[in-house]
Amino acid sequence: MAATAQRGVPRLLYLGPFATMADRFAVAPLLIPIAASFHVSLAAVSGAASLYYLAYGLMPPVYGVLSDRFGRVRVIRAALAGTALADLLSALSPNLTALLVARFVTGGIACGVFPTTLVYLADRFPFKARQHAITNVLVFVALGTTAGTLGAGLTAHVLSWRYFFLIPGALALAVAIALGGIPESLVTRSSQNPVKQVASVLRHGWAVIVLLLAVVNGAVMFGFVTYLAPALEANGQSPAIAGAVVASYGLSVLFCTRVFGYVARRLPAALILAGGAAMLLIGYLIAGATQSVPAILAASVLAGGAYAFMQSTFQTWATDVVPEARGTATSLFATAIFAGAALATSGVAGLASANQYSTLFVIAAIVTLPVLVVGSLARWRYPGSDAIVDAQPTGQIG
Repeated sequence: MAATAQRGVPRLLYLGPFATMADRFAVAPLLIPIAASFHVSLAAVSGAASLYYLAYGLMPPVYGVLSDRFGRVRVIRAALAGTALADLLSALSPNLTALLVARFVTGGIACGVFPTTLVYLADRFPFKARQHAITNVLVFVALGTTAGTLGAGLTAHVLSWRYFFLIPGALALAVAIALGGIPESLVTRSSQNPVKQVASVLRHGWAVIVLLLAVVNGAVMFGFVTYLAPALEANGQSPAIAGAVVASYGLSVLFCTRVFGYVARRLPAALILAGGAAMLLIGYLIAGATQSVPAILAASVLAGGAYAFMQSTFQTWATDVVPEARGTATSLFATAIFAGAALATSGVAGLASANQYSTLFVIAAIVTLPVLVVGSLARWRYPGSDAIVDAQPTGQIG
């Protein structure tokens, strides 16, 4: 059944997450070059990351409600076109204030792409086959992550940090146009009041648990990871080297998503989540011990493995807790994830500015511990959609 549905999902759809991930992960190796360009501190420039994550976290409920009402593909195309325009504004920013505004706007628009793509897949796949389908998207996420970190570092080293933003922007615009022929997956359009739609999600106990876990998960999976590249640059490495080392994150995601099917057939989701969280915990402890190239390389590889196993488990879980309002529930999950990322990024910016990266990564390891323990136990107890009737028939196209 999964294979049949997969043949009905155009691979072109996956290029949207590729473009937005390249844009999102470009900021880490660019922080220090931007600080030098504008003659400001790293703590000030870190707002380019934290504001992006904040906007990425605030806006998904809007896209979730819209996708439940008007369709998934329309939302994805509009968000891609808006991302292209916002990236152009980022590249042309004359000062730090303008850049911070541009990155905030970019995050608030780009967040409509990846979560809505997950909802599109959730419409097409039953719960038991869904995580495998989502890991296929993560291949493109991995490639986009690698392209963003490696490409941004090289571009900043050879040309200027400004040029890189034009690349994912151009790709986003091209994909927005090309998706015009993609069939819609939404069968029944919601006519419920948006506030009531959000409230209906928050009345589900499992939805609340997943959202609370998502805040902490976002902090450890996306917030603290932002400082892996700056930690290298603070120790004398060039943006190109830092970008190349941290690009191993994306390569690790790519490799781990390829072996995910093998692992998923043999282990329950709770153990997969626990294994991913343990990888992230170990990675932060290594980075906390020393910020050398081998240490940050190891931390990046382990963080990539955590994304493939832990994050994909959380993402699949979020698409199932309220199937009758899947777009809204998934978008609230994205809000929680990136609210956590924004809090973590801004919360430790002072430590990064003071070059106290060992303390920063030890804090990250401590915060990862509840995700490992509470997250895996909660996933173990979750009944799954075998206890719920899936709202969208697999493979049906509206």
